[in-house]
Amino acid sequence: MCLDEMGESWFIKSERFTYKPMEKQRGVFQSLVRFTSGNEELAASLALFSSFNDEELNDKSLKLLHPEEIKTGNGYALDIRRRSFLHGRIAAKMAVNQLFPDISPANLQIATTFLGEPFLKNLAYPYAVSIAHEELWNAGLCFPLSIPMGVDVETIMEKNRKIISSILSDNEKDLCRREGDSLELFHVLWTAKEAAGKVIGLGFRVPAEWYEIEFVETLRTEPKLIRQCRFKNLSVFMALSVEIPGGMLSIAFPAESNLSQTMIGLLQ
Repeated sequence: MCLDEMGESWFIKSERFTYKPMEKQRGVFQSLVRFTSGNEELAASLALFSSFNDEELNDKSLKLLHPEEIKTGNGYALDIRRRSFLHGRIAAKMAVNQLFPDISPANLQIATTFLGEPFLKNLAYPYAVSIAHEELWNAGLCFPLSIPMGVDVETIMEKNRKIISSILSDNEKDLCRREGDSLELFHVLWTAKEAAGKVIGLGFRVPAEWYEIEFVETLRTEPKLIRQCRFKNLSVFMALSVEIPGGMLSIAFPAESNLSQTMIGLLQ
């Protein structure tokens, strides 16, 4: 499907929104926004948490995951793959549970497309999920199918600088130089690109040039630093990035949907 065929349902022409600020309980951050698209009431939710120890991971898996998800996770030969899979599914289930608290998360199954993208196999509502996980942080985003979104999270580390730099354009490198080669900005660019790749479902199976960021704007510095990224070639999308303890979180979504304030509410 080409971008022009994705339809007017992407675009919110007017909206009002309410949000539940991001809350932290035992290392778990959760937030939710409700907004209006036309006459339709919609919502999006975010779950973010630092990785569990093995005992906590097993407990959360039994409470939140479908038996097939547990079976798939335990089928990985490498423990790091098992933990990544289970953490990612748990993050998505936490996000879904915020929007649909009356539905048992363990009865829902998140399957994958032939490209490896997650989707809700047996949810009766037109909602989807995006998942991000790495060694320390895990994030799940639940959103309406009519307004595709993507999430990415990364721990900010010096060792990532060279890797990130290798996929940046000359313009993006110049953006970094203007900020004194800020390690934070390198991770803004990286996570924004990853989030955009999840929105279109192709990731970095396409050339990195697809995700070139034309400019970065600081929207606010308090209570959290929030940046806005606009893409040169995927101009129908934008991304917001927020610093989290020791890391960076980005969410990408349709640029023409007037969703910026809603997404800022989700990231507060």
